[in-house]
Amino acid sequence: MTQRKIIGFAVIVPVTLVAALLIWAVIQNDGSPGGFAVNDTLGEKEVSAQLGADFELVSIDGDEIIKLSDLRGKIVLVDFWSSWCPPCRQESPALEAAYEDFRDQGVEFVGIAIWDVDSETRKFRDAFGLEYPIVVDSRGATAVNWGVVGLPEKFFVDREGRVVKKYAGPMTRDRLGLELREMLDASPAAALP
Repeated sequence: MTQRKIIGFAVIVPVTLVAALLIWAVIQNDGSPGGFAVNDTLGEKEVSAQLGADFELVSIDGDEIIKLSDLRGKIVLVDFWSSWCPPCRQESPALEAAYEDFRDQGVEFVGIAIWDVDSETRKFRDAFGLEYPIVVDSRGATAVNWGVVGLPEKFFVDREGRVVKKYAGPMTRDRLGLELREMLDASPAAALP
């Protein structure tokens, strides 16, 4: 296969997936596309402290299953993203840096790649040197369960498994650090039974 065909395929597949998603959304919502978007500016979204919908997803390498309920006792950042999303690319270095800052403090990150091609997800992970777990939600079922309406979106989950904050758009390392420190201060690990 020539390099031109490979590049064409790498562009056509994500575009086709997005088009199919939009068509499906229009059909499901009586002609309204449901507001799915690429979030290029940061904004906090209102959430009510409720348990995050449990998920059980396979890692991008297929060698591990990540289940949200298994992470209880840790503060968890759940990041919904895709390799074709420009703001996701913009934010990746900040996410990895923040993960390195907090991974030894009872914090876990889970990157959920949605509506993406596995090979592109792996390339993205490798290009940005992402060390935190990356799982696949190729059909977007978990994203729908969590109310994701655009990419990237991040959910901050406390030690008891409750979603306490949600952000749409790319975050900086400093902003991620501020939110994680606030959560660590609010629920120190020593307070757990």
